[in-house]
Amino acid sequence: MTIIVLYILLGIIALIVILLHFSVRATIKASKQGVDIKVKWLFFTFYPRKPKKPKKPKKKKGEPDAVPEQTAEQPDLSENGIEQFIKEAEEVQKQTAAEEKTEETQTTAAKEETATAKSEKKDNKKEKKKAKEPKPKEKPEKEKGKLAQLKDKYNAIKPYIPTGWKYFKKLLKKIRFTNIEADVTVGKEDAYEAAVWYGKVQGILFGLFGWLSCIFTVRLKHVDVHCRFNEKITDGEISLKVKVRPSTMIHIAFCLGFNFLRIWLRQRRERKRRIKAIRQKRQQALKQKQMKVNNTQKG
Repeated sequence: MTIIVLYILLGIIALIVILLHFSVRATIKASKQGVDIKVKWLFFTFYPRKPKKPKKPKKKKGEPDAVPEQTAEQPDLSENGIEQFIKEAEEVQKQTAAEEKTEETQTTAAKEETATAKSEKKDNKKEKKKAKEPKPKEKPEKEKGKLAQLKDKYNAIKPYIPTGWKYFKKLLKKIRFTNIEADVTVGKEDAYEAAVWYGKVQGILFGLFGWLSCIFTVRLKHVDVHCRFNEKITDGEISLKVKVRPSTMIHIAFCLGFNFLRIWLRQRRERKRRIKAIRQKRQQALKQKQMKVNNTQKG
């Protein structure tokens, strides 16, 4: 049973490794209409996501389809009804007047209470200040300035910078720009200006691809620039694919973490050695002082 379980685990690990070797692909198309981006891995599309369909509201059992509208009650316009309405209005006015009076009395009482409480607090503060004796002010320790703090942070990060830069360049080189197709048309009304503009656009385009090839892995498929005379136009379309393997990214991340751990352990050992050296120096100084004290006592 144990051998079968081991074979199953090895098969799962091998399958994961094989799947991670398939690269994540991003196809980019740029033109005057806009930019179209699609990101895929195997058969899964990460971007753009499909819009979700709106769910229909479910009807609960026993609920009527339409709620009947409530009919408004008609007012009583007879003489008795009008008299009752006037009496009710007078009673409501009397109640509101009584409530306003009670609120005024409550607010005045609350204001008096707050005033007395504030006066008591002021008296207590004055008594406490008188009871306290003036103490000599201690000089505050000088804090490090911003430049000193930045220097300390830089010195802490400095050993990690070379290894981090090395693996960052490796990661950029593993990103591949393939199937690059560019078709650009430029033109101006004057023939001389059109030729100059054509040369500038061609230089910028091929210079850009040359600069990208220094950082990334670039493979051109078809790049062309067309020139039109007696017509002012700038139009074109560029399409390319960006590929990255997840296995290479995991490998670079693992190597980077391992090297950072080595640097951290090295710094820790050096710190321990410095602490030991400082302790030894202190012990030697104490021994020398004790020897001097003993010699003076004997003399």
